Amino acid sequence: MPLAFRQATSVTDSALTPFRFRERQLNTRPHRRGDLEGALFIAEGDLVVMRALASGYHATTLLCGEAQCDELEQFAAQLESTDLVVADEAIRREATGLAVALNMIGLFVKPANATLSEVIARHQRVVMLSQVDNPTNVGAIMRSAMAFGFHGIVLDSETSDPFGRRALRVSMGTSFSASIARSNTLRDALDELHGAGFTSCALTPDAGAVSLHQVESVEKLVLILGSERDGLDSTLLENATMQVRIPMSSGIDSLNVAAAAAVACYGLTNRKG
Repeated sequence: MPLAFRQATSVTDSALTPFRFRERQLNTRPHRRGDLEGALFIAEGDLVVMRALASGYHATTLLCGEAQCDELEQFAAQLESTDLVVADEAIRREATGLAVALNMIGLFVKPANATLSEVIARHQRVVMLSQVDNPTNVGAIMRSAMAFGFHGIVLDSETSDPFGRRALRVSMGTSFSASIARSNTLRDALDELHGAGFTSCALTPDAGAVSLHQVESVEKLVLILGSERDGLDSTLLENATMQVRIPMSSGIDSLNVAAAAAVACYGLTNRKG
C-alpha cells in the first residue's frame, strides 16, 4: 500500500512546531547526553533523512516536498506510524526558519548511547573527545572519523551532542554509523581502553611530542582530542600511551580541532595504497 501523505496548508500545523525548536527546546540536557530515554533529533535535508531511515531510526514526523514522496516508498513498512506531511516551499522554509526550503526534514527518535564495553567489543579505532563544545567541530570530527574507520566514539559530559541539528548537518549523517558512548570520567574510560589492549595517542601541539608520521601501526588505537581553547587536560595527556603532534610550518602553533582530527585520523589509518 502506498504511503499516505497529508497536505500542510499552514505553518501553524502542530506537526511542524518541533522543526522550529532549538536544541534546548527539543531535549533537556540529560536527554542530549543520553542519560534519559525518549530524546529526539532533527535530520535536515534529504541526504541526512534518507541515511537516518536507512540506519533504521524511527521518524515520528517527516516533512517533504511533493517531488520527494516517491523516494520514501522504499521505507513504507518503517513509516507506517510516521506522520507524513507534504508542503510547498514557502511553508517548508518558514517551518524550519532556514533560508532555503529543504526537500526533506524529519523528527526522529534518538538512539540510546552505546556503553564503553560495546565500543571496545565492536571497534579497533576510537576517537575520544574532551570538552569539544562546538557542534560544528563535533560534526566535522564525526565525518572525518567515519571516513577513516574510527567508528567508536567516546565523549565526556561537556562535548556537544553529535545528534544536534548543526552537528548532524555538518557530519552529513555519517554519525549514524558510529557507536557513541559518554563517560563522566575520561581518565577511567581511558584506563578501561588500555586494559582492553588499546594504544592511545593524545593530540597536542607540544614540540616535544612524537611527530604523527613516526607513530607505528597498532591493532587497537584511541585518538584523544581536546578543546579549542585549552587542549587536553594534564590527566589525559599524562596517562595516554603517547603524546602526538602534527608537524606544521614555523609560527603556526595549532590547527582547528576539526582540521586536526581529519589530519590525525588519516595519518593514523592503516592504508594499502
